[in-house]
Order: sequence, then structure tokens, then C-alpha cells
Amino acid sequence: MSGRADVERVLAAVADGSGNPLVTPAQITAFATEGDWVGIGVSVEPTIDDLRKLQRALMAAHGGTVELRTPMRVYRGGRGFGEGRHVIAVLGGKGGVGKSTIAANLGITLSAMGMTVGLLDGDIHAPDMPHMLGIRPIDRPKRAMRTLFGQGIPLPSRRQRPVVKHGLESWSIGFVTPDGVPPAWTGHLMIAGLLRHLVFDVAWDADVLLIDAPPGTGDEIQAMTRDLPLSGAVFVTTPQDLAQMDAERTLTLLNERGVPVIGMVQNMAALTCPHCGEPIDLFASSERLADAGVPILGRVPFDVQLSVSADQGIPLVLGNPRGPVALEFARIGAAVRKWIRAVGDEA
Repeated sequence: MSGRADVERVLAAVADGSGNPLVTPAQITAFATEGDWVGIGVSVEPTIDDLRKLQRALMAAHGGTVELRTPMRVYRGGRGFGEGRHVIAVLGGKGGVGKSTIAANLGITLSAMGMTVGLLDGDIHAPDMPHMLGIRPIDRPKRAMRTLFGQGIPLPSRRQRPVVKHGLESWSIGFVTPDGVPPAWTGHLMIAGLLRHLVFDVAWDADVLLIDAPPGTGDEIQAMTRDLPLSGAVFVTTPQDLAQMDAERTLTLLNERGVPVIGMVQNMAALTCPHCGEPIDLFASSERLADAGVPILGRVPFDVQLSVSADQGIPLVLGNPRGPVALEFARIGAAVRKWIRAVGDEA
């Protein structure tokens, strides 16, 4: 498959249940090639199953990498991000539960387990990840992010490389927005386009991309669950009922959008008494999410060093790799890795 005419021929042979082509030549809006990569834009919005059929037909004819882009979606095979690759949202229905801290430490843990991991700061209006990973302004990209909405399909060689720190690939709006300045991205369509851009137009090598999501069920969460190829989600919550009640709202949204829930991490679960060594529960325990069928992946103990390390840009699993927090993250990481391997590319 060497040119647009070949693409048109292959697509015309992929039909719907009535025998009509899923995509006609007139519906092809963009075509780009580079090496063994082919990018194709279409004006229609096929279902995910139809996108899979189209992509497989093109792959069989081309033999390289095929990327399909619709007005609201990008599809690269597998569950959407690419064969054998996964996008996982780290969610917390309520703010202040330590979601960004969990996302950063989980990412480093999965990386230490041999996975290639990316960490995307999906909190557009409160990007914390540069500070949490210790990525100083001098280490951030020197040129502004190019927003490419409506400007065709960017070639792989021209995509922005992520910043690498602590063995993690990472990207954040905080890299290109000065500290103390509010980002100017507002509205569902603009945020949805921005998130697709950050997932698909950054040159991630990662096999697992963790998205640190903002709390609640606002525009970012709506866009992630509707427009991004989420393989699954990890909840972060504190044990008390109020936090789990807010998380339950997000759980309902995930269920409605068909996003699998891997499980939950209970953060600040208990404090170890410095005198007797016995655990002290800081919050009343709630079974709200467990009763809804969400398994507990782990219970991260309260450790003041966790927040101190985050402020220093050194996630605690690196600052104290043999401590109880790192041990619990090892359990959590093992559970997430097992889930990823079990689910594979199944849709």
C-alpha cells in the first residue's frame, strides 16, 4: 500500500451489514505517510468495532503502522492506543485524596517492574505533575506546544517528545504554562481536543500511559471517558464515606461509558503509632465502593514523608524504596500489571 489510491481501494472493500462501504473515497479528509506509518483522516464517525475492521484491513494490506482519525477519535489498533498498549485513568471523585501522588508513585513502581510507562497530567486547570516529579522550568520544553487541531495529521517525527524523569515519560500543561498563570483552555470541545492531542500527538514510547485525572465529573472526565481509548481506571480515595460517595458518582459515569474499573487504592488508610507500633485509623471506614464491586488494590498508610517527598519532587517509592509505602505500592503495581496482562488487547 503505497498511496492514497491504495487506501481508497482497501477501505472501499470493508463493508457494513448492508454491503455498503464503511468509508467512501469522498469521506477521506487527510492522508499522510512516513516510513512504515500511514495516517488517515475520515469525516465519518464509525463505531469502535468498525474502526477495528478498517484498521485491520489496512494493516493487512500495508504491513506497517496504521492510524485512523475521525472527528472525535483516534484509533491505532488494540484498544485504541496501539497493539499491546494501554491508557489507564487514575481517578478520584473528591479532591485532596492524594491522587497525583498515587499516580506518580504507581507509575514509577510499574516502571521498576519492567513496563515502559508514561504519565500524562490530565488536570488541565491545576497541573501538579511537574512539581511532583521535580521537573524544573529549566528542564521543560523550550518551545510552546503546537496545538494541531484541524491541521491534518502530524507526522511521527514532528511530534513533541515527552520529558523523561525518574524513568517515566511525562507531559503536562504545566510544562508550557508559566507557574501562577491559569490555563486558557475551557469548554468541552476544546478540552476534548486538547486531551486527544496530548495522548496521540505526543511521541510516547510508553506501553502503559497513566492519566492523572482531576476530581469530579467535569469536562476533563467527560472527555476522557467518551473520547479517549481508556483500557481501565484506578480509583484513589480515602477510607471515609464522604470521599467514597463522591467517587461513586464517577463510578456511575465509568459504568455508563463502559470503562472497566481495575480497583481502588485507599490512601491515608492508617497511621502507625510511633510509640506502640499499632495502626491508628484516621477516618471512619466505608464499604460503599467495595459494595459496588470495586476491589481494593492496596491501602497506602499515612506517612508525612509522602507529601514532603512530593514537594521535593522525589516520589517516596524512590526516596524510601524499602519502606512500608513502597511495599504497598509494590502490591498495587503487581495487581495492576496482572490486570493489564490478563486483559491484553481484548475490547
